[in-house]
Amino acid sequence: MARTLFISHGAPTLVIDDIPARHFLQQLGQTMPRPRAIVLISAHNIATQTVVGTAAKWQEWHDFGGFAPELYQMQYRPHGAPEQALQIAQSLADLGENVAISDDPAIDHGAWVPLKLIYPQADVPLITISLSQNMDNASHWALGERLGQILPDDVLLITSGSITHNLREAFFNMSRMQSATGEYTIEEYAAEFIADSYAALNTLGKDAWLDWQNRFRSARRAHPTPEHFLPLLIARAAAGESPRVTPLHQSIELGVLGMDVIGLNWS
Repeated sequence: MARTLFISHGAPTLVIDDIPARHFLQQLGQTMPRPRAIVLISAHNIATQTVVGTAAKWQEWHDFGGFAPELYQMQYRPHGAPEQALQIAQSLADLGENVAISDDPAIDHGAWVPLKLIYPQADVPLITISLSQNMDNASHWALGERLGQILPDDVLLITSGSITHNLREAFFNMSRMQSATGEYTIEEYAAEFIADSYAALNTLGKDAWLDWQNRFRSARRAHPTPEHFLPLLIARAAAGESPRVTPLHQSIELGVLGMDVIGLNWS
């Protein structure tokens, strides 16, 4: 069973926006035990197979456009842990995972933006693991189970995605808000899907998670594509049969984008 943190990373502007999720992540690193290393899986790191990042030094990748100039000046450059990364890759391969390694030092905004808030000094070594472009629930559940078997207690598994991720509706709400005032209310479908996700974390096992697109209400509207939900599925699999689920933060942006942060086996 791995100690796991699921983060809804939102837009790249999370690192500068005056929103509850940013303020929560800024204080999180000061309140939780400091890990020896972080293994991070981001919704934006997708490869043809499972790729373990072995870079000795990481560098932020500004994988976005059209945002405030200050975002493009930001840096986040933690050290890697190449030897440990190779050990993880070998252990995953021994358990049947189809693994490759890469020393490409670029880390996407789903990785560096939340890490910059949690550990602004970039002083915790980082290892990355990709999603597979097959987007298959079963293979990503298996990856989570294998990580749960091999990661030591002092290595924190962070999976970075979003508990809901319908960008078309988010952009529509944003454009509508430009000519209106007031706060957004959460859309009913987003509330339904978030509620079902928490219920599944607490009570449902593997079979339900492998069929989440049919079992969770409004799943296909909450996630028109699955890559931002798969990190939560992996976190649940890594946490074992009866995980201790700790909702650490809940907020919503633009009425549809859940910014939840969830600890598994947190205490």
